[in-house]
Amino acid sequence: MEMYEAVVVGAGPAGCMLAQTAGKRCNILLVESRDLHVPVEEGREKSCGGLLNPTAQETLAKLGLALPKEVLESPQVFAIRAIDYDTNQERYYPKHYININRGAFDRWMLSEALISPRVELCDRTTVVGYTPYTDYVEVTLRGADGVTRQIKTRYLVGADGAASLVRRRLEQKYCGPDEPRFPIRRYVSLQQWFPMEEELPYYVALFDQRVTDYYSWMIPKGGQVILGAAIPEGKNVRGRFQYLKHRVRATGFSLGTPEREQGAILLRPYGPGSVYLGKGRVFLAGEAAGLISASSEEGISYALSSGTALGEALLRRGTPEETEDLYRKRVMKLRWGLAIKSMKSIIMYDPKLRGAVFRSGLLSMNVK
Repeated sequence: MEMYEAVVVGAGPAGCMLAQTAGKRCNILLVESRDLHVPVEEGREKSCGGLLNPTAQETLAKLGLALPKEVLESPQVFAIRAIDYDTNQERYYPKHYININRGAFDRWMLSEALISPRVELCDRTTVVGYTPYTDYVEVTLRGADGVTRQIKTRYLVGADGAASLVRRRLEQKYCGPDEPRFPIRRYVSLQQWFPMEEELPYYVALFDQRVTDYYSWMIPKGGQVILGAAIPEGKNVRGRFQYLKHRVRATGFSLGTPEREQGAILLRPYGPGSVYLGKGRVFLAGEAAGLISASSEEGISYALSSGTALGEALLRRGTPEETEDLYRKRVMKLRWGLAIKSMKSIIMYDPKLRGAVFRSGLLSMNVK
């Protein structure tokens, strides 16, 4: 039976950063359910707005990584137009995000991870189960042909996003079905792409309690505009999204017929207590660990940082207890950052508090 230092489930930013970091001296198997042999434009892109915030930019800079031009998406704009339908106010705020093509970004991250010959990619493959033992974890994989096989690994890492099978199985084993030790809310992130009839020189954040207690967004990208919303799971997602389109059109935005649509499960943490980094020989990174902003649902920066931190911990090749302790110490700063984001979200998503901030004009700018 094959044996690896780590099997990493998910070839997104968290999984790729872990593989790139630990792959310097460790044999890593990177498992991905998507078909990564098809062109980017034909692949199954993650449901994501595709914006790199300053923290993600700083993380890439510290790692000596520079974005190639094929990852960048036009237009590059530097302001957010925040529209509050609950209080009938709007403001403009300066923001420096890098607009990217998320599919191209993931492929570039993967190419960086595969530079090491110690990293092996296994796409079109899913993890259907795993069993932790004292000295290793036995993982069952199913390929595109339906054939299953078992492999051994010192560590299993779930970097498989909000719907993480690795996390679900781990919580079932150690927490029990009626003991949600790591509370977290599930939302549906629904996005539609529309042809851009006129240039949009800003990103748009939309607040409307009749749509969601979170927020919605519009992002210009490559001659199109993305309209998206994070809506509580099971709360008439489709009907609420239709209402959002009506409100946006009534505001004056030209939206024709959508050209494509994506949806995905999104986690909204309550705070640092929603973070679950794993147990024993099974670890979690990125959104699978609950590392995602409670205020903006931004997750790429947390994925990059947590993947790097866990990769560095695995490089030490200590005991599971030593590895877990080192990983926890290295993500402590991220958890404090989540606490700040959670406090910020209390203000952002309370209509009265948000309305007061809008009226104050704090940190906003004038736009002609």
